[in-house]
Amino acid sequence: MSDYLKERSCLFNEASDVFCPDSCERYGCRDSELHITISLVDLIALSRAFGSKPSSLFNDYCKIGYDPLREEEPWVGRLTIELRKPCPFLDEKKCGVYPGRPMACGLFPEAFVAMRKTGELLQKEIFQKLPCLTHPAPVSYRRREILHKLLQMSAQEIFLSDFDLFGVSPFLVDLKNVAGWALTGIELRGERGVVIPHVRFEALLKERLQGTDSLSTWLSRIRLLDRDEDVKEFWSMKGSTEQMSTLGEKDSSVLVHQFVGNRFEGVHFLR
Repeated sequence: MSDYLKERSCLFNEASDVFCPDSCERYGCRDSELHITISLVDLIALSRAFGSKPSSLFNDYCKIGYDPLREEEPWVGRLTIELRKPCPFLDEKKCGVYPGRPMACGLFPEAFVAMRKTGELLQKEIFQKLPCLTHPAPVSYRRREILHKLLQMSAQEIFLSDFDLFGVSPFLVDLKNVAGWALTGIELRGERGVVIPHVRFEALLKERLQGTDSLSTWLSRIRLLDRDEDVKEFWSMKGSTEQMSTLGEKDSSVLVHQFVGNRFEGVHFLR
């Protein structure tokens, strides 16, 4: 795994013309509106760059996150691991774990520039503050090849992480049946209906997960990564999960879970 992480770190910078100007206030690292989803592979890389156990990093700097599949349907989303904001590894304007930074950070913003999605991002005010998007660096053909490889690696890492942590990838949840608390105090806004801040979903999820068997199981899985032998066992699954993810691409139906009491149950399939 050490060789893989070294290769990944090198690919983050190879043939890249992106740099963060001093004028940038590092909104992407600071603003809670921008979510940095990480995998267990990222957690291991961070632990080696920071010199701390994965479980300690998770407890101090991460959380179980929630990523809606679509903005227009925010009640259905996937569970993730997410960095707390502002980024705990930001040292003034420099990344304190740069060689071991998360895949999401290594891909941003060039992957969006290469996929011609900057216009979509710039519709949101927060992204308009980022000079790397308002004045993007050119992405060479060689860099596009590397980004394609990194995106493939990212998808494989996420599947491996989800499978080890949740037992399935993606782990989708439907929060509509426990929506009451999240809607408290929210006002209707004309034809747009209810606009719910993302923080409400995360607070709802945190409250519902507290003390559950699911959360205890996930934390136990993360604690296993503190031991080298268990990291080797985790990494040994990579070949099998890559095959599983390829097979999964042929089946577009995904099981969606809901809270039933204090546990999750699969309730329907999303196609």
